[in-house]
Order: sequence, then structure tokens, then C-alpha cells
Amino acid sequence: MTAKSMLAGIWGMCLSASAGFSADMPVKAELPPQATLSERWNATLASEIRYFSWRGDRGSPSGVNGNAGSGTQLYIPYALQLVGQPNENYRLELLGRGGWVRAKQSTAGLTGQVDTVTDTVANGTLTYLGFNGFQPFASLSVNIPTGESALFGSAANARMDPDLVELSTYGEGWNVGPTIGFNLPLAPDLIFTMSAGYTWRGEFERENSLTPLNTNLPPSSAQVATELDPGDVFTATVALASKYGPWSSSILFSLSGETKTVENGSPLYKPGLRYLGTATVNYDWAQNRGVTTLTASAARTGRNEVLFLGASSLVTEPLNTNSNLYRVGLQHLMPFGAFWAGPSGSFLYRDANSYDSLTLQYVPAKERYAAGLIARYAASDKVTFNAKVEHVWTREDERDAINGQQFSVLANAFVLGSAIPVVSSEGWQFAGGLNMKF
Repeated sequence: MTAKSMLAGIWGMCLSASAGFSADMPVKAELPPQATLSERWNATLASEIRYFSWRGDRGSPSGVNGNAGSGTQLYIPYALQLVGQPNENYRLELLGRGGWVRAKQSTAGLTGQVDTVTDTVANGTLTYLGFNGFQPFASLSVNIPTGESALFGSAANARMDPDLVELSTYGEGWNVGPTIGFNLPLAPDLIFTMSAGYTWRGEFERENSLTPLNTNLPPSSAQVATELDPGDVFTATVALASKYGPWSSSILFSLSGETKTVENGSPLYKPGLRYLGTATVNYDWAQNRGVTTLTASAARTGRNEVLFLGASSLVTEPLNTNSNLYRVGLQHLMPFGAFWAGPSGSFLYRDANSYDSLTLQYVPAKERYAAGLIARYAASDKVTFNAKVEHVWTREDERDAINGQQFSVLANAFVLGSAIPVVSSEGWQFAGGLNMKF
């Protein structure tokens, strides 16, 4: 799994599933008998403009040719959330997310561009507040395939390194994911959350997953439409959120399993069990000296089931081809009236080569460093502006080839390859947007 597909994907599912996961658990509100619509409901509109630009020793993927690489991505996500209480016993949260993206790689031999809307995601969570100190909830998330899942010709080259741009895939099929769980206060400032969910992922069309492996062919020559049926995903999470004086923290652990991925009616790949742990610690300094936030996460995936060297059915691979993924981030925001600003930094380490089971992309071992500035401005109690600028450095580890051959999990064979030296890349990331409540 890539850093973003695993951490953002699983972490995002956990947060959307665990309604009210914070040190401030939603409480039962005593609504006036004649409460108006605005007293029962509030809406938040959020949008950003995010721009990514990178240059490196090689293009993406780095194993296709040896030319120096570069690329850009403009991504405009937007979301609308509606939160309210139809009555004093129920809290309903509705969320819709979408976006538009333009991605372009300018590497010689890998030039390509795509302009598309992304998939649309709709999520609803219903929490029951009628029990004293215990809040069960149920949610449903649906992915609506409004983006482009298959990129043919040179457009396929717009799938770039997911550690340098935000999106490397722009669409998939219909996904339906119900989740159930509960919030349980163990103490006034300590909340336990548990949830479990299952996501049915529908079929979608994409370009042939093996095309990039043949370095002697242009990307358009072997691209044919292929039907991909990704595995369904089960996820279980437990979490703790606490607050003590100036300290607040949250810890989350998740376990997820996936059924086999099928391509053109034949089994292709089944990832191993995935384990994820994340932690966030905040410290609110006295005398308006700001808030420091430390985040850390670790992810591990067990051995896959693959079609190993001509096997007629999926078998467990003899060695784990997945990586362990570690990430840490630190930021500090200081207040200057209604304006908050401060530095931020992060480090990511992937200890081995891996595959992304959704995009079927090869992901090399890598270190990623980022440093930048964050700013927020509260124009009013209903409008907040935010901005971020960050410089990113990545370093891919050296890769060897034996007699010009490399084994591919996806090809179920040795394929033409060559030794790849250490690959260094760097880039800039800019983001700016607003949140509006009404």
C-alpha cells in the first residue's frame, strides 16, 4: 500500500465511521419545543486549491526510463457537511465530497495529462443520544464513480508518485460501506470508541495493469481495457481520546482485511492483513504561546496471496513483498489575534518495495521529508481561511536486477528490468482555502 492510500484511506474510513471521536463527545441537547430549523441544523462548506510541483532524477514510475522527471498537479477538493438533531435523541451528520484535478507529467518518454472530476463520496452517520453515557452510531459511505478510472494512451502517464502529488488514481467503481460502532466515556475526559465496517467495492474499467512493466513499448501500444474487481474490505477500529489540562490526545488502532482482486475474471492478488496505529498529541501553551501538535503512525501489511511462478490459483507468497510504513509530523501554531501561523514538518519511511492494491502501482522503498508553514485566519465566527506551503524531498532506495530480469507480483513472472540507482526528487506543495458555516 502507498502512504496515502493506506493512511489516508483507512484513517479516513475510521474517522467517518467513528462519529463523535474526540475528547468532546456529542451530548444530548435539550431543544426548545419550537426549535427553528437553524437551531436544529448547521452546515459547513469547505474548499481548497492545492498545487503540487516536482522534479527528480527520473520520471514516474522511476523504473520505466532513466530520463530526469517533472510534473504538476492542480487539485480542487470541496465538501459540504450538514449536522443536526431532528429531535433530542438523535444526531445526524451528512457529508458530500468531490473535486476536480488536472495532472501532468512532463518527463521525456512519459509525457501525459489528465483533466477530470474525481469520484463523489457521500456519507451519513446517525448517532443515538438517548442512553446515558453510551452512544451507538451507524454510518453509510458510498463512492459514486464520477471520475476517470481508465487512462489510455499518454494520459496513463499522469499517474504519478503518490508521495509527490496527492492523487495517483482519479476514479474507481461503486463502493458501499456500512459501519456500526459506539462511543463510551470511561471518565469525564476519556472516551473509548469502537467500530467495525465492511466496504463492498464494485467493478470498474482501467488500462492494463501490466503495461508499464515492458520498458521497450510505448505506453499506448499495449493498453487495452481491463475489468478490475477490487477486493472488498473489512475494517475494525478501537480508539481512545483524552484531555488533561493543556494536553489532549487520541490513539487509534485498526485491522483490515481484503478479499481477492480479480482482473478480467481471473484472480490476481489478495493483500495480507493490514495493521495501522496512529497517535496525536496536542499541547496548548499558556500565555497565548500557541498549540503544538505531534502526530505519528505505523502501518504493516502481512504476506499477500499471489499467482506465484505459474500457479493456477492464489498462494501465499514465500516472502512478504509489502513494506512497513512509518510517519511522524510536528507543527506549532501561534496566535496573532485572529491570525494563527507557524512551522510544520513531517518524515515518512517505507522500508521495502510494495504495491498499491487499488491502483496496482509499484511503490518503491523511500524516505520522504517535508517542511513548511501553516496559516489560519478567522475572519468571523463563521468564516475561516487557511493556507499551507511545504517543500518536499524524497529518496528512493537503489534496486537491483538479476540478469536483466525482475520478478513482478502482478505479472506472475520475471519481466524485463534493469538496476535502478538511488533516485532523488523534490517538490513544492501549496494549498489555500476556506471553511464557511451557515
